[in-house]
Amino acid sequence: MMDKEKSRLNRGGFWDIENNLKQTAETPWKAVSELMMYALKPFAWLYLKVLCGVKVGKNYKFYGLPRVFRHRKSSIVIGDFFENMNRWDSNPLGISHPTIICTWSRKASIRIGNDVGISGGSIVSAESIEIGDGTLIGANTTIIDTDFHPLNNPKRRYETKDVQSKAIKIGKNVFIGMNCIILKGSVIPDNAVVPAGSVVRSNAKL
Repeated sequence: MMDKEKSRLNRGGFWDIENNLKQTAETPWKAVSELMMYALKPFAWLYLKVLCGVKVGKNYKFYGLPRVFRHRKSSIVIGDFFENMNRWDSNPLGISHPTIICTWSRKASIRIGNDVGISGGSIVSAESIEIGDGTLIGANTTIIDTDFHPLNNPKRRYETKDVQSKAIKIGKNVFIGMNCIILKGSVIPDNAVVPAGSVVRSNAKL
């Protein structure tokens, strides 16, 4: 049996509509959110795949739409069983804004694995950002692989040359707490836990 199929079964039918309805009966505040999620599915497909050119796997769940800004020559790929919270009330921690997924250059790549959950925050790539299977990213976390502006230039306000970017790789089954900042060059190993409010740099030890 494939790993992603095992993961789905281990969830106890989490992605099954009948099971979702049972869960919402025990937590009534989720009921409206779940109904809105199912109603949004066709619009999410239209927005992501047709309008934005994002490759999205099967059985996705979007609680509100993310904001996608894709460079035409870049790549954004999202795996199966993706769960994404975007409305402020879709997560009890509060979402400050819908998830922003942005490729900043033509060579940029964002690859999100299977069974990944993301609540709000921003993912911006000028180089490459890879998020492994089963990873959970807490509310309002920012992941950016570029400085956007040169660090050693007196005209950094307008200069676009010498901007440093370096790929980010987040392993499988990683748990990143809320309000974290993951900076360029960061490598987070499989099964790591990043405490809420952390700033992760390329030389961080986890």
